[in-house]
Amino acid sequence: MRRISGLRAATLILAGMAMTGAMTGAGTPALADGNADNLACFEQFKPGGDERLAIYYCSRAIQSGDLAPADKVTALLNRGVAHKKTGNLQMAIVDYTAALGIAPDDALVLANRANAYRESGKLTEALADINRALELQPERAASYYVRGSIYEAQGKEAEARADFLKAYELNPESSEYKDKAWDAGAQQ
Repeated sequence: MRRISGLRAATLILAGMAMTGAMTGAGTPALADGNADNLACFEQFKPGGDERLAIYYCSRAIQSGDLAPADKVTALLNRGVAHKKTGNLQMAIVDYTAALGIAPDDALVLANRANAYRESGKLTEALADINRALELQPERAASYYVRGSIYEAQGKEAEARADFLKAYELNPESSEYKDKAWDAGAQQ
């Protein structure tokens, strides 16, 4: 028996489905579904997932034209996170910026873009985004942590310490926030 590659097998299966559909009048099956691809993208963030597959599925979802605006923001955010995890900060910023074009007051997207700007050394842009995120959602611990990291990169130790402590106060279960607050010189 001759073995066939996975891609060739998938092509044969799709061709067979199309022929079956044509014979039964059911039509050709859809090859892409933006909502299913958006879910497949999200699934790649679970343990054992693959950031490159997340980028692939999010890209398909975004390009499908099937997504409602809120779902498109989610796909852009997730693809940005995947780009950031693969080290492509510029593409992450592009995706976060596109998401903000749809939802300009999304504090989570602003915080993610701020963090990508910070890692890119664009501290002025990072601070502007994170301050806006905190105006919109002042009780989000992660945003204080990001702003503390920005202040730390700017050499503003007192401001960094205050934000790391605030992040820890808002989320005392986070050992990362606690460690950072203590490392910055907060009182135990």
